[in-house]
Amino acid sequence: MSPTFDPSDPDAFLVELETLRGEDPQAALDELNGAGPVLGERPEARLLAADLNWELTGAEAARPLLESLVRDVPDYADARYMLGSLYEGVGEDEARVEEFLEVLRLDEGLDAGLDAEDSRELSNLIVETAEGAIEGLPEAFREKLAEVPVLVEPRPSEELVREGLDPRALGLFEGATDLDHENNETLALPTRIVLYSANLLAESIDEDQLKAEVVTTVLHELGHYFGLEEEDLTRLGLD
Repeated sequence: MSPTFDPSDPDAFLVELETLRGEDPQAALDELNGAGPVLGERPEARLLAADLNWELTGAEAARPLLESLVRDVPDYADARYMLGSLYEGVGEDEARVEEFLEVLRLDEGLDAGLDAEDSRELSNLIVETAEGAIEGLPEAFREKLAEVPVLVEPRPSEELVREGLDPRALGLFEGATDLDHENNETLALPTRIVLYSANLLAESIDEDQLKAEVVTTVLHELGHYFGLEEEDLTRLGLD
């Protein structure tokens, strides 16, 4: 059954649209288009409209909607993130970096809400969960990982985002792979896995989901260490 627009509760209507979207994206877009200006001018509704147009018609249909939204609401990080992702998909690297740097700046503005003690507790929880995931691996893998540190940082650095890293990445593998070590090859960067605590927290609604995200992320990055490609990781459910 399609949702009925209630102008007194647009937030609930948008939640209903997200549910409908999973079943019938076109019906969700039709409902959104028919909801009128009360809902249609809300930034969240405009972002959903752009996302649905992208899904149903392609990036070029979403592009003017996103660019207009970012012009009107320049501090809307989610809109900038989607626009940066669109630019990435069409190969406009300079525009992608510009949007992703703004996303990083806006997201970093949220970090002030986490005090030092909370931040330490979060980092400790992430490290303990990651170490537990590694301890669960077969011994042959654990031995290879003995010299691979797992570090926690709030978010990717500006330098990494300029180099192409997603500002909302959950983790990163850097340095020599297992094969490089076997071949006695060295790289300028030390081998390490970095987990981004603020991004992991943003993806989680509670501690259990946070732990699950950490396990999936650390195994994903370990997959890179062992030479797995993104397709392999997706097949293993580690995307």
